[in-house]
Amino acid sequence: MVGSTVHDVVNAPPTRLLRDQDATSRSYYVTSTDIERVYPHATQVIQRGHWLAYEQAGVNATLRRLGEHRLGRFNGLATIRFLEPGPAALFAEHALAHGLHRLRAGSHHGATREEVAMEWERREAEREEILAWGRTTGMLREVVQHYRFERSTGTWSRTAHLSAGRLIEKTHPTISDPVNRAGVMIVWAEKEHRAWFWNGCRGDHHL
Repeated sequence: MVGSTVHDVVNAPPTRLLRDQDATSRSYYVTSTDIERVYPHATQVIQRGHWLAYEQAGVNATLRRLGEHRLGRFNGLATIRFLEPGPAALFAEHALAHGLHRLRAGSHHGATREEVAMEWERREAEREEILAWGRTTGMLREVVQHYRFERSTGTWSRTAHLSAGRLIEKTHPTISDPVNRAGVMIVWAEKEHRAWFWNGCRGDHHL
């Protein structure tokens, strides 16, 4: 997700994270928890391929109409967060209606509703398989620690993610999609062990 610093006012209503408003607030760092607190309603779009220029323009216009939001990308998923549930549901429908889901790497083909539903099911089964593989081989620990070390040196999330993928590629060369595999394990660890995951990392604490 994109970087931002935290709005840290006790009992304040949901509002923009401080860095989005105040360029003098650089001493604060935003975390995944901050983002989820301020923008609690999310929808995800599978984005293994890129949107064409006219599609990106349409996305930008739609998001402006839907109001305040926050967009981030990690491991082939675009996550768009909103202040309220209505805009999240509307954008989810917009993505399906306009074929914005990209299921194959580098593809510009917009998936149908049926293809998207099947892909979410496939990804969930794949997630369980990857986590089981990671625990059995010890690579869950190795990959997560590798990503955390990279982030502790100030490396950007995307670069740290690719580096973790190369670790799998080196140690298990028969794995066909090591970057995706690394991403699944990183997302799981960040969600399930958030405080530990970010301990010692530099910069904003989100993927």
